[in-house]
Amino acid sequence: MSESNSPPPAEPAQQNHNGIDADIDSGRKKHRVLVAVSMFALIGGMLLYLAWLLIIRGYAIAIEPADARVESSIQRVSGAGFMIGSSLYTFGGQVTVEARAPLYKPGQATLNRNSANNVTITLEPLPALLTATSTPSRTESRWLIDGGMAVQGEQLVTELPEGEYQLTLSHPHFIAEHATILAEKGQQLNHHFNLTPVSGMLQIESVPAGAEVLINGEAVGNTPLTLERDGGSYAVTVSASGFEPIADTLEITERQPLDSRRYNMQLLGATLTAELQPSSGVLTVNGAPITEPSLFRVNANETLNIRYTKPGYVSATQRLELSPGAQQTVRFNLAPEFGELHVSSNVPAQATINGQSQGETPLAQRVQTLPQTIQLQRPYYRSATVTVTPEANNVTRSHIELIPEFDARRQEGRPLFANSIGMQLIPVELDSFTMGSPLGESGRQRNEVQREVSFTRDVWISATHVTEGQYARFTGQGNRESNLPITNISWLDAVRFTNWLSEQEGLMPFYLIQGNQVTGIRRASRGYRLPSEAEWEFIAKHFRRAARTAYIWGNQAVLRDRQANFADKELQGEQPFFFRDYEDDHKGVAPVASYRADRNGFYDLDGNVREWVHDAYLLPASGATIPAQIDYLGPDSGRGHVIKGASYLTGQLPLLRASVRYQGNDPAPDVGFRVARYHQAGD
Repeated sequence: MSESNSPPPAEPAQQNHNGIDADIDSGRKKHRVLVAVSMFALIGGMLLYLAWLLIIRGYAIAIEPADARVESSIQRVSGAGFMIGSSLYTFGGQVTVEARAPLYKPGQATLNRNSANNVTITLEPLPALLTATSTPSRTESRWLIDGGMAVQGEQLVTELPEGEYQLTLSHPHFIAEHATILAEKGQQLNHHFNLTPVSGMLQIESVPAGAEVLINGEAVGNTPLTLERDGGSYAVTVSASGFEPIADTLEITERQPLDSRRYNMQLLGATLTAELQPSSGVLTVNGAPITEPSLFRVNANETLNIRYTKPGYVSATQRLELSPGAQQTVRFNLAPEFGELHVSSNVPAQATINGQSQGETPLAQRVQTLPQTIQLQRPYYRSATVTVTPEANNVTRSHIELIPEFDARRQEGRPLFANSIGMQLIPVELDSFTMGSPLGESGRQRNEVQREVSFTRDVWISATHVTEGQYARFTGQGNRESNLPITNISWLDAVRFTNWLSEQEGLMPFYLIQGNQVTGIRRASRGYRLPSEAEWEFIAKHFRRAARTAYIWGNQAVLRDRQANFADKELQGEQPFFFRDYEDDHKGVAPVASYRADRNGFYDLDGNVREWVHDAYLLPASGATIPAQIDYLGPDSGRGHVIKGASYLTGQLPLLRASVRYQGNDPAPDVGFRVARYHQAGD
């Protein structure tokens, strides 16, 4: 028998022992699971209890009044929470609940953490709805509740809170009706009144008696007449042969059951039609105005004074007497009425009357006696308009004062245009002086001829040269912000600028220009112009000085650094003459007012750029007598025009004297200008 390699079979005792151990292990595992589940359940329950205590908030909700609780219900309408019976439980935040009950209006309460735990919702009862009607129904019916007016109309529809009410229906033609209304909550109430008419009487008399009476279009007899009628309004017509019919309205009401009339009948009148030329006048008959002249009634067998009037026309009157029932047409054709109108003004002006040109003042016109609108116009004056009504066959005079446009603007408080573009004007009171230079003055030139001048009119002169920015407003080109003086313009260009500036101010331009030529000046004008040479010299060496000075700054032939813009050492090598030891911080032209003003507020009289002045350039004949001049503006003609002052190119001290004068017409890089104007108009 061969041997086997299989292990020997286990013993029975050993097998029993292993099975018991497995059961024990399984039991232990089940126990451990049971313990773990129990622990988790316990912890979960404790957590739920803590949440109930700490997170969930409860509110007890009661409903008032007591009879509303019987069939009431409460529900949550917003917020986080839940209802259990009449209690609300929330998880925080705001919750709104709504209570409902039959015959009550819904009520709400909003609860949050600050609300009390016991909440009462009081419901309001639904009102009763009353509908009241009547037979017959009338729009004039007045419905009253407890004596107070509720509504006027054919019916009453209203809500009534619980209670007892007195309902009244009132109408002037019916006996008032009353009812007691008991209203319960939510009740639908209907009430109907059957109205009883008021009983009354109508009494109608007339003089003369026997007139026929119609009531509501139906013949009911002749006056005197007494009729029984129910309450109401009645259209009454009373008529008799040969008399004007009478129409009236009588009324029987609860307060006035008897309505009586006594009519004094008027004889039958006549009918007139008026044809009127011109129309729209006033037609009167015996002084009473007639509003409808196309057809109107008048008294018969009576003298009628018929008058027609209209402004501007001769009134007319006619007399008539018409028989009863007659018809007639009266015609009026009024003749125009004229007067004499004389119009004058302080200065000659073009006149229009009612829009029609009539020529220049003074003028005399024969015009109709109607309101006449007169308008006077004159260049550079504010136009004036007046309305006058001439008198018939008489002279009516109207004198109108025209104000210069410049003065009108000043009266209105409007600023000067020159100021608005940055110009400052300085008033100058001119005194007599000798222009030119004396024979012994150092550096004197042959053209500085002396002349005695005096003045009757004061002037305004600009404190600075006209700038590129100001000139750009005139041309419409260039840099409007530039503060450099305008240069490289001709004398005529400067003159055109002054005329433009005058027009902006409403002033009459000083210069008469045709094409490219100045043909004359208006000496009386206050318009802007170039300063005269005499005016320029006056402000440069006489104005508010104790004595004449050779230079703008005085009589010392010495320059201070940065005194004005002259040819300083920066121009060395570029031109033969310059001030070697002088500095002024500007090699070329400088912005206006870069240097200190003189004692009178004028800038750059002594430097920066030379200046065009008004005068023509002409030297008197050798040996000729130089007469004194008043308001001297230079010779009538000459070779070009005078240039005054010095510039950033001037490098010789004698040329800085105030009497130095140049001649020119054409643009130059160092020639600009300033403006002037008379303070008052001339003769």
